[in-house]
Amino acid sequence: MIKKTSLLASLALLAGGTSLDAQAAETDMLGYIPANAPYFMATRETLDQQEVFAFYQRTMLLGDGLERDLEALREQRRNEPNEQAQAFLSLVIALGEEFEDIDTLEDVHARGINVSPNVALYGLGILPVMRFELEDDAAFRDTFERVVERAGLTPRIGRVEGTDYWRITPEDDVELILAIVDGQALVSLIPGDASDELLAQILGKRLPDESMEESGEIAEIEHRYGFTPLGTGQIRTARVLSELGSPRHPATRALLDALGEEPLDLTACQADIDRLTGRFPGLTVGSRAYDLRGRSEVNLIVQTDEEVVRDLRRLVTPVPGLGQRDGLASFGLGLDLSVLLELVDTYARQIREAPFSCDDLQELNTLWDETSALTSDPMAMMIAPALSGLNARIDRLYLAKGGPMATGLLTLASSNPMTLLENAAAFVPELSELSLMPDGEPRRLKSRQLPAQVSTLYAAMSDSALALGVGLDDPSTLTNGLQAPVADDDLLLNIFATGDLYTALADLLIKSPQEDVSEEDIAQLKHYGEIYDSLEVRVSVGDEGLETSFAMDMAD
Repeated sequence: MIKKTSLLASLALLAGGTSLDAQAAETDMLGYIPANAPYFMATRETLDQQEVFAFYQRTMLLGDGLERDLEALREQRRNEPNEQAQAFLSLVIALGEEFEDIDTLEDVHARGINVSPNVALYGLGILPVMRFELEDDAAFRDTFERVVERAGLTPRIGRVEGTDYWRITPEDDVELILAIVDGQALVSLIPGDASDELLAQILGKRLPDESMEESGEIAEIEHRYGFTPLGTGQIRTARVLSELGSPRHPATRALLDALGEEPLDLTACQADIDRLTGRFPGLTVGSRAYDLRGRSEVNLIVQTDEEVVRDLRRLVTPVPGLGQRDGLASFGLGLDLSVLLELVDTYARQIREAPFSCDDLQELNTLWDETSALTSDPMAMMIAPALSGLNARIDRLYLAKGGPMATGLLTLASSNPMTLLENAAAFVPELSELSLMPDGEPRRLKSRQLPAQVSTLYAAMSDSALALGVGLDDPSTLTNGLQAPVADDDLLLNIFATGDLYTALADLLIKSPQEDVSEEDIAQLKHYGEIYDSLEVRVSVGDEGLETSFAMDMAD
């Protein structure tokens, strides 16, 4: 079944959209975020609302796509036994229903909502708080009252220092609240017995001693990683664990008390925790490009220490064509398996020699023992010395002799291609009959094991790779594939798909229907083919750790 865009993602976008024509924020939210917050995500600039609204319409985040997601959530609510979860689902569904008849940006504004607001999500200790700018306070209040009535909820109204807030979910140890403060909507989880003093801090009546606005940290992160000001965040491992073990913020203490939980006893674990947080200091997210009519890119960086970075770089191996934006789609992996097995064995030995002593981390000791068993697996030992990466490219999808057929190129990188050829011949014996030489010359392979719809299969070899071509009109494509450029960065993984891939899949499904694929699914595939030029995921090694980027290019 084709995976559909979730309503929650749609609502999140409505709360925090972005656009090409960045403009300075009218309300600076960074003043509410403590400089020592364990986690945070915030924007410093916003985008043109009309452009954002057009993007929502084009990508079906409004309209038919919204209705499909609502139906899925209604089914989920029917099967949800927990009262609090039911209430939350009812709220999300009612909010989605509020947007079913929206046709223009003015319709959104009439509900008090800004489709490209400044947004901040941050922790007061570990307690989460989210703020987003509103278009009109009074209109949003009316919208909220309609939504909760439709959801069948009866919020309890409270007041702190002249500001109203609503406890939305049923009375419990932890509750969801909403407030309208200074032209912003505020959503947070609070202990059911939260004091007025704590609520004043959550609502922003008490500002932090030092804020992100004063520290300038978000701007520094943007500069450091080359991010835009359209959304930057971090989770700081040491601060999260420190707050859970020795709560400094009253919100953390109140939340733990409400849940009946004691702070983590980290006394015996501090050395282990320092060891882990030293290796993995945190997680950073941001965007290096954001153009809703062109290319957008979201970046996720798992920060590691220098030793892990060096070891990750040792894994990188050059693979011809890896990272190239060719064909309908491609999948590539540049990973030296021999080095991987060596590193697994090295880190497993380190854990055995100095195991984690903390009870809560014993699973890590066991995990490394189990992982290290891979280094002695016969299949891994056979493949690792010969295979160091691959790149599979699909050029065409079509129906042939009653079955789906793909044409394309598979490139297998190796420091010893002759050994790789011998291993491959164990699965396709006819390869040994081709007398391949590392000259890039393609030779046709004939095998009775091939499916009937496979028209041609060619093989070629260089001194660093073996290539197999399926259904190619020109055998010299293999030679060109072996000579294709390698990635100019430390690229480990690349997944690439064009909008034409979605169109080709839709055509295949029309000609060869599947029981679990509906006409609606096919229509959605066609729509993706129309709006996307390409989608890409890249995993590479950066100076501070493992970097993953998710990029999309919109079609003209």
